Amino acid sequence: KANEIEWSLSTDTYYAEGHALAQAIPDELRANSDPAIDIDVDVTETLTDLLFVQREVAVANTVTDPALLTQNTTLSGTSQWSDYTNSDPIVAVEAQKATIQQQIGQAPNSLIVSYPVFIQLRNHPAVTDRFKYTQVGIIQPDHLKAVFNVDNFIVAGAVMNSAAEGAADSLNFIWGKSAVLFYQPPSPGRRTVSLGYQFTWLFGSNTDGFLVKRYRDESRTSDIVEVQRYYALKVVAPSAAYLWLSAVA
Repeated sequence: KANEIEWSLSTDTYYAEGHALAQAIPDELRANSDPAIDIDVDVTETLTDLLFVQREVAVANTVTDPALLTQNTTLSGTSQWSDYTNSDPIVAVEAQKATIQQQIGQAPNSLIVSYPVFIQLRNHPAVTDRFKYTQVGIIQPDHLKAVFNVDNFIVAGAVMNSAAEGAADSLNFIWGKSAVLFYQPPSPGRRTVSLGYQFTWLFGSNTDGFLVKRYRDESRTSDIVEVQRYYALKVVAPSAAYLWLSAVA
């Protein structure tokens, strides 16, 4: 008789909050727009892109929160990966791979780094030394994927404008100077460990959770285009990740 296993699942709650942006298309703008430009499509794509930026900010704020990712360290001085003499990011990542695997039974397969961290890593002697006998000119993300032995090496290069409306632009990298090593399963599942999930309220097939509304505002003699998306970001297995804050100077 086969040995029977027991399995239990924890439960928690989440709320798929609505995120929406709208833009008015005045009649005079529509009348004077270039015929080659579909202004409704153009506005919809712009709003959708901005919603993606909003979600990127939410993901970064969640994943780089040391209160949520309790396995973390804040680097400083000679321990920062921008110190080419005293630091070794490859050794640091490999050490935390073992830590994660001992806790979740899976080897972490993904490493996301902000663009400032990527710039320092691609020029770090510990990395460039791996390619000194090859014909690699400029080290690319795929090369770092091999160096750190992960399936996914992600360079988070998105930026946001934190300036108030009307003020001079103040563009900053959304992910700051952080790096996160984590396990991402090939597909989601109730019995599949993962650092986190995005829960999305879908409005139908092939919408990816987006809802586009168009309505008329006669008081402004404008058509209003509104794009909505409902989602919740949830860290479900903090032990499946390790966070480095201030990874570079």
